[in-house]
Amino acid sequence: MDTSNFLTSLFGNYYNHSFVKIKPPSNMSSREFGFMFFRHGAVIRHLGFENDDQLRTFLIREVPSDVFYSAAYYNQPSMPKMPMKGWEGCDLIFDIDADHIETSCKDKHDRWKCQVCGEFGKGGKPENCPKCGKSKFEEVNWLCDICLEAAKLEAIKLVEDFLFPDFGIHKKEITVCFSGHRGYHIHVESDIVKEINSQARREIIDYIKGNGINPEFHGLQEVGRERLIIGPATDGKGWSGRIARYVIKFISELDENQVQREDKSLRKKLLTLVKEKQKVVTNLSRHPPLWDTMRNIDINLWHLIAERAINMAKGEIDEPVTSDIRRLIRLPTSLNGKTGFEVKPLKLNELAEFDPFSESQVFQGQLTIHIIDVPTFRIGEEIFGPYTDEKVELPLAAAVFLLCKGVAKMV
Repeated sequence: MDTSNFLTSLFGNYYNHSFVKIKPPSNMSSREFGFMFFRHGAVIRHLGFENDDQLRTFLIREVPSDVFYSAAYYNQPSMPKMPMKGWEGCDLIFDIDADHIETSCKDKHDRWKCQVCGEFGKGGKPENCPKCGKSKFEEVNWLCDICLEAAKLEAIKLVEDFLFPDFGIHKKEITVCFSGHRGYHIHVESDIVKEINSQARREIIDYIKGNGINPEFHGLQEVGRERLIIGPATDGKGWSGRIARYVIKFISELDENQVQREDKSLRKKLLTLVKEKQKVVTNLSRHPPLWDTMRNIDINLWHLIAERAINMAKGEIDEPVTSDIRRLIRLPTSLNGKTGFEVKPLKLNELAEFDPFSESQVFQGQLTIHIIDVPTFRIGEEIFGPYTDEKVELPLAAAVFLLCKGVAKMV
């Protein structure tokens, strides 16, 4: 059987027999829907559904590989052009994707191939092919425990460090969802955020990403004739307290190996800081904090440390997703056509312990497939691979994952 036909049949069975799991979005009749398919590359959108039964009928009849709905609310969501829809508001959406987070695992499991000359390699794609100089590539962005854990921690940081304390969002207004691939979606449904325009959402992004944050404006400065250094306290509100807490985190984690990678002009001062870091951390944790704790740490070095802390503290979010007030987002409980994993809705208290390689699996059985080239991967409690150009019998969830990723074919 052709791979696309097999996956379509499998996804069709899921939607036909498991529709009780499919959770339509709130105010469904005001949402635009969009779909992708295994059989062709075209995206179908500008569709509207009045109720659950209409959506169910479409999913069973058409069997999409991916299901999306609009974060926006419209007066007439099925109109073919955006100005005709009658925009009425938009949820606040955040997308945390492992692609945007620096992790060491990418150099081991991601792959690229030049579409012009066939040259290939591991890690992120180069700007230009080292063999032919062209810039047209095929990429396989893999996923593993390391990168998905990093994405999960960013999702937790966004909710607990920003949305709750700084924006005052109530937990009842937040929905968390594993995307079914490389990250998490955070949905905020609130009357307060619905009417926020794109520019205001852009300012929310800048705040979360720490763009333009100046430590001096948050209390880190020299004062008086003696040029005493003062700074924010760990219990300060917003970025003030965040800078203080992450400065402590940065210093606590600093070691001699990291210092050796720094510019030569900084090494001596930072090595002294490493040796005295317990004293410095203790003084910064006091109330009020004692920033002027070591005379060889001048205000310029403190600002540099604060900038490193800001980089650690910022939220890693996909900016266009949040700023776009007409964005389509994956429908929770649908399937992700890139993996075959469920787009899994989660309660906030479930997020920390959630295992996407186990808890988002929906297919049972065994299947023999021809694998082209894959690194080691995990599904459930089992580790598979690496495989190169071989036929392998795998649990169906693992086989579907490889078929969806395009690194295997039906036998």
